Amino acid sequence: MTQPPDESPTLRQPAEPGSPTWVGSASVPPGGSRRRRQWEDTLDLPAEPQTLQQPVAPPQPEIRYVPVPVPGHPHGGYGPLPHGYRPPPPGYAPPPPAYRRRRRKWPWVLLFLFALCAGCCGGSYAWARPYWVQYPATVDTAATVPGLTRTSDAAAKKTAEQLQTSLTSDHLDESGFTVTYQDATNRQQRVIVFGATRFITDPARDLDASIRKLGTKIQISDVREVDPGVFGGEQRCATSRVDGRSAAVCGWSDHGVIAIAVFTGKSVDQAATATRNLRGSIVRRD
Repeated sequence: MTQPPDESPTLRQPAEPGSPTWVGSASVPPGGSRRRRQWEDTLDLPAEPQTLQQPVAPPQPEIRYVPVPVPGHPHGGYGPLPHGYRPPPPGYAPPPPAYRRRRRKWPWVLLFLFALCAGCCGGSYAWARPYWVQYPATVDTAATVPGLTRTSDAAAKKTAEQLQTSLTSDHLDESGFTVTYQDATNRQQRVIVFGATRFITDPARDLDASIRKLGTKIQISDVREVDPGVFGGEQRCATSRVDGRSAAVCGWSDHGVIAIAVFTGKSVDQAATATRNLRGSIVRRD
């Protein structure tokens, strides 16, 4: 059995002058100067290898990766599912998005240009057609008119010439005409026709102006529009009185002819029908 170290106090011995004094059970350090002791302590240590100081590299910049949030979508974020499509079961990758073929725009552009050209050409044709269909025109006063007989009554012809001044103008291409008829079944019913052929830009305006001017010479009232029929243009009819007798006045106008007919002893409706027959019989398109 190991005995514990004896730590009882020892007898202090007188020390020599200049030598260190030590008390206790520990060993006394070797004497000598501090410099000598340091030299003796390092004799049994290996020499440290000399290493060269390497230049310290600058620290690398820190790279941080920020996670990008992915929107949660039941079928992988490829947009809405087509009709009848079911999402894949869990654990399977979603199908790739279907490639949508890019629509070409040039067919629509060509279609728009074609429609624009067709509209312009069609509108121009519809606007210009009445001009080259109705002008120039001539009037054949010797033509046969159904239901009417041509007469050479001097008084009726003089009246027609007096009324014809309400239609004349200063146009260079204007050519006036007058003609008188009587009803084939009733000779007491006379028809006085007068007018002019020329280029007319606004048939409605010229016809209304002529009827107002004619109203200064004979009594005219209740002017109304009447269907011109297949001939186009404008037609107006009104009630009138000529030489104390009831009469009907009807006039027509297009881009080539303007004329007014006075029917004695006829109603406005009868005069409108007779005017369309008269117009189709004596007017010629050149």
